[in-house]
Amino acid sequence: MLALEKRWLREEKTEAGRQQTRRGIAEDLITLAYSFNQPWPEFGRCLRRVQQLGFSNLALRVHIACLYVQSLHLFPRQAREAWEMLDDAERRVHRLRLKNPLRREHLESLAHAKKVARVPRPPPR
Repeated sequence: MLALEKRWLREEKTEAGRQQTRRGIAEDLITLAYSFNQPWPEFGRCLRRVQQLGFSNLALRVHIACLYVQSLHLFPRQAREAWEMLDDAERRVHRLRLKNPLRREHLESLAHAKKVARVPRPPPR
């Protein structure tokens, strides 16, 4: 995927287009890291890259936060950060208008991630 990214970056004419390409590849890589149960060094590197580049949209922010919480059984030391990321995504979703169909869809995704998470939310500090 990184080789494909390099090729697409060479072909892209604008910096905004290159940034969107980087984001898209980074978001795909973290989904793959989750799918293949990658350990923290790999998953964490993908996550940091997405965070550094920024999320393409709210749906991907929710998706990645859900993946992070659902993968905590592989790296439970990251529980506080993962749950905080999920809480942040949920706050952003609650800012959507009540009639926005994506609001309900995102809230359902977040609720599912909470339900199936194997590592519980850590107590407040």
